[in-house]
Formats: sequence, structure tokens, C-alpha cells
Amino acid sequence: MPLFLRPIGETITMADKNRSRSGSLGFKPKTRAERIYPDVRTWEDTDELKPLGYAGYKVGMTRVLTIDDTEGATQGQEVAEPVTILEAPPLRVYGARFYTEDRNSGKQVFTEAWTESPAPELQRATDIPKEGNMDNLEKAKENSEDLSDVKLLVHTQPQEAGVSKKKPANFELGLGGSVEEKLEYAEEMIGKQIEFSDVFEEGEYSDVIGVTKGKGVEGPVQRYGIKTLDHKTQKKVRKAGNVGPWHPDQLSWRIPLPGQQGYNNRTEHNKRIMSHSQNPDTVQREGGFSGYGEVETNYILVKGSVPGPSERLIRLRTALRSDENPGNPEITHIEK
Repeated sequence: MPLFLRPIGETITMADKNRSRSGSLGFKPKTRAERIYPDVRTWEDTDELKPLGYAGYKVGMTRVLTIDDTEGATQGQEVAEPVTILEAPPLRVYGARFYTEDRNSGKQVFTEAWTESPAPELQRATDIPKEGNMDNLEKAKENSEDLSDVKLLVHTQPQEAGVSKKKPANFELGLGGSVEEKLEYAEEMIGKQIEFSDVFEEGEYSDVIGVTKGKGVEGPVQRYGIKTLDHKTQKKVRKAGNVGPWHPDQLSWRIPLPGQQGYNNRTEHNKRIMSHSQNPDTVQREGGFSGYGEVETNYILVKGSVPGPSERLIRLRTALRSDENPGNPEITHIEK
């Protein structure tokens, strides 16, 4: 029946509109990071007793020639791959943090134990007593049945790297294994160092977590990529056309507005570790790297790019989405 011949009072039902949302929320929220290196809140759930993360300072990028070991047209051939260089001196364990689980308030810190001989440079980052607090370790062991998790407290050693920073970064490091194994491992490792080989193997995948480059305040065209308005639309060109209804008179978080651009916490999954070496001469560039200087200690080669500028601390975590190791990459040449 034509629309104009329908009886008076009969309601016309329209078809429901079903479609996927417009735009990705993968990069929300666009908020400024709280500090220059990120926190890691999620760790791999594994029974293997080992640290589940590491950290290194971003040096720059270079290119390597490697034998392609992935399935495809170039398998078995020599190909060029871009890699990021991270300078990664050992992490020093200065304590452990013990957690309990409450069904109402969730995970709570039970106590902490600190080494009796902290590094002098650690006082730049945190205030812990020089005599330590190892008595809390015995307290944690007595209440081991109530513990739900144990994490290491570690700090970087920038004085051993070519980075210009003096203040070390201190953070938590997750552990794999049972609570009893974690407790014994933490007691053994307090005051010692964690090497890269204790966590990762060459060819293994890792999650790269860092803080991106900060670019200050930008408009919605730069932040969200919206189209500039026509000159007949409104008096302004580089703005969102319609920012919402009058009622309710509040802006949705989905509206593209000006604000902070960059300096966000970002995680990139499944970045392959191409190489790790204690000989910095194999990647050393004459005159040093722009914005960084010379590599002076252990380094890591990560396939592809990683977030952040030079000298930014990048955290590596054992991969959450892939536990495979395609094998040791065969690198034939490293460009300097």
C-alpha cells in the first residue's frame, strides 16, 4: 500500500539500523601518560618460574640482512629488515612486593621487603632505608598461605649505558610459577641482577610497551583525522561539525575535540626479538646515534619500530597472545 493511502493512526515501523561502529577505539583514551615509562598491569599466566619482563633504552633504528624463515615467496632468501636497537644493561632487584586477594576489595599489598644494600643511585628514584627491611620477608613466609602473588621490585642502571640519564627507573616485574616458587625465587634474587637471557631467547615474540612521542596540544583534524569543513558550513574550518544535541547539554567522549597529542601509553604485541649481544661494537655507529650517543653495554634488536623517542625507556613483556618461537634468526649483516 502506498504511504499516502495508509489509514490515519496506523504506525509505520522502520527497519532497525545495524552496522559496526565508525572509527576504532583501539587508541582510546588519548590522555597524557602519568610518567615517562609505563606500568604493566597484565602478565603472562605461566607455570615456568622466571621473570616475565625486561627493559631497555631506545637507541635508534637500523637495518639488518637476515635469512627469511617465514612462510612466503622469499622464504630461505636474504631479505632486509628494519630493527630497533635497545640498550639494555642488567636490571637490579632491590626488593619484592607480596599481595593478598580479598573478595571485596580485590588485590591488596600485604608487605614489601627491601635489600640491605641498595644501590646509591636508587635514592634518586625512591626513598628506601639503607639498612633495608628483610624482616618483612620472614613475615611473608609465615603467611605464605594467604599470599596470592609475588612481584619483584627492580630498577634500571642508566650509569652503565650510553644514555644521558642519571635517575634510574624503578618498577614491578611479574613472575611465573606458583606462589611458593615465586616466594623462594624472590628471596634468592633480592640484591642480585636479572640478565636479558633470564627472560627471553632470540627469535621469541614479546610485547613492547612504551610512552609515545609527545606533540603537545593539537586540533581534531590532526588528532582524529576528520575532514576540514567547507567555507559555507560554519565560520570555523578545522573543527567537528556537529558536537552533539542541546539536551543533554554535555559532550560525549566520542566527539573529536582538541587536546593532548602523543605522550600516551601504548602496547605493541608480538614484536620479534632478532638478536641480543654483549658486544656493542657490532652495532656501534661512527660518531654515535643521533639523539642518543654511543652504545656502551648489552643491546637488543627488535624487529620493526617501537614507540617513543631516543633515550625513552621501553619495557618488554613475554607475549600474551603468542607463545611460539619460530627459531633463532640468521642475521648475515648489521648496517651501521
